[in-house]
Amino acid sequence: MEGQWHRRMGHPCAQMTNQAIFNALCYELAMWAADKRPSLRLQPWFVMLINWCKPDWTAWKTEQTIKKVDEQASTLVKQWEKEERETIATKLASKAQELFPAATITPLPDAIIPSVMIVHEAPESASDDVKALGGELRITWTLDGLK
Repeated sequence: MEGQWHRRMGHPCAQMTNQAIFNALCYELAMWAADKRPSLRLQPWFVMLINWCKPDWTAWKTEQTIKKVDEQASTLVKQWEKEERETIATKLASKAQELFPAATITPLPDAIIPSVMIVHEAPESASDDVKALGGELRITWTLDGLK
């Protein structure tokens, strides 16, 4: 009884007890039964049941709603972070393509910091050893000071 008093009085450390969850489910079941048989709403025992269980149902419903909202917010934040990383990498790639038109540019949005990979083919005048390595490769998150 004391736990229910704490919840009803809005005690900050209140947690859903088994009794509170049972009351919430009784409320749900009672409302479902009332939808099927509206005359139940006029019964004194039904009104008492609803009045007794509603605070626990409200707390339970609020808790469930907050959990769903938290999950949705977490999903949105991850999606926004991914979109932002892709946008940054794409902008960086387009700037790199302007600076190095002959190079192969690859955006790297999933790197620790959104980056870009710049690959220059080895010039024809390069030695066979340099050509075997495939030319110059740069991975950078900023284009400041490059050229």
